[in-house]
Amino acid sequence: MKKMSNKVLLLALGLTVGGFGSAMGQQQQGAGGDGIWSLQEAVEYAKANNLNVRQNALNRDLSKADLVQSKNNRLPSLNANGSYGFNTGSFQDPVNFTLTTDNAWSANAGINASLPLFAGFQQVNQVKQNELNLEASEQEYLSAQNDITIQIVTAYLNILFANEQMSVSDLQRNLTNQQLSRTRVLFKAGSLAENSVLDLESQLATDELNYITAQNQRDISRLRLMQLLNIPTTEDFQVEIPNIPEPDENPVIVNGSQVYDVALQTLPAIKAADLRLRSTEKGVEVAQGGYYPRLSLFAAASSRYLSTSRFFTGVETVELGPLRPQVVYYDQQRTRSETLYFPNIVTQRLDEDYPLFRQFEGNLATRVGVSLDIPILNGFQVRTNVQRAKLQQQNAQLNADIAKNNLRQTIEQAYVDALAAQRRYAAARQQVNASEKNFRNAELRLQGGVINTVDFNVIANTYRSAQSSLVQAKYEYTFKLKVLDFYQGKDLSF
Repeated sequence: MKKMSNKVLLLALGLTVGGFGSAMGQQQQGAGGDGIWSLQEAVEYAKANNLNVRQNALNRDLSKADLVQSKNNRLPSLNANGSYGFNTGSFQDPVNFTLTTDNAWSANAGINASLPLFAGFQQVNQVKQNELNLEASEQEYLSAQNDITIQIVTAYLNILFANEQMSVSDLQRNLTNQQLSRTRVLFKAGSLAENSVLDLESQLATDELNYITAQNQRDISRLRLMQLLNIPTTEDFQVEIPNIPEPDENPVIVNGSQVYDVALQTLPAIKAADLRLRSTEKGVEVAQGGYYPRLSLFAAASSRYLSTSRFFTGVETVELGPLRPQVVYYDQQRTRSETLYFPNIVTQRLDEDYPLFRQFEGNLATRVGVSLDIPILNGFQVRTNVQRAKLQQQNAQLNADIAKNNLRQTIEQAYVDALAAQRRYAAARQQVNASEKNFRNAELRLQGGVINTVDFNVIANTYRSAQSSLVQAKYEYTFKLKVLDFYQGKDLSF
């Protein structure tokens, strides 16, 4: 909010100018059909093209993405994995889990799914926090548009003020030039001394300097406005000259406390600060959720393959030849024996090729269950996170208080300045009326030789100073009223 107050009081910020070709096209689109920028056109163009506003729009979109992701985090997770490699030497057979010494290709594949059932309400609170962050980003985006609006109004009024100062200086220069011409005639006729001519020539040079100073201020203000619009500088840049009412035509000024009450309810910057505070409150609840156990539902399926594996189909008995004799003893002393003849038969394993997809099908394993994770001691990370979240909450509370305090002070200052400018304008107008009469009278007396040029210049400078003070008070009053209108959410156009 302090930054916003500075933007109200300062004139403008210099912004990066984009490419000349595209920016020139944007300038043509921003101005009206006659190429002259009105205040409303300048404000609308800056809201869409100012770099700070566009950056806040991106921050809003990032907050929107965070909200969508926090909602998606409540959905089940599903992940697949796999590997395929060549094994040499001794390794464990992934199919029958025996130690094998061979060269073989092996593969593994699996899929895992999990669904969080309870996580200390962290996911629910995270969604709520991101919803508040998105609302705050929306308000900050609107606040950025408001900031650039008040900067555009400031630069625009500076141009109008400089134009009017140029008009006043030009009028003063013309009056001095006319008086100088008459004085030169009187000097040639011998009615006045040469110093009268020299004094008026000096005054004319001063008037010329005042005109150039006002012209330079006009050019600087135009440059500042073009920078705020983010368009390339050009000598053809022109603004519409509206009819600004005189301060005494609308003397009613809304009380500062009333403006403050309205601003608290409507100003996006205040809403954003309050939303950020509520967001940090949810952040504390998110951090405190780390104290709770976590319950999840999981499911998994996996399979494996080895190129050297064979598919077992059965066994067969093979007779190798004639009967095999074997001596059998009937007593322990081995005195009685007999030779018996047995078949010479062996049993063989029968298998066949075991291809990849068949192995995956035959080795498929699945599991499903629930997992419980109970936090006991993790380096006090949860406690630290809770403390950090509470400190962020306190900081957000201070930011909200600072924003409201700066807003109140800015409005109070604008209200007092508006009243002071109104009184200054009334006094300056009386001074102009009085000094103008004195100036006209002094012209006649100078022509009649009653007063010298030194006394005349003193009276003329008083008149010029009164005119400048009148213009300055008028625009200062107009600007302060625009500031008060801004905080009330009113239209800033003339």
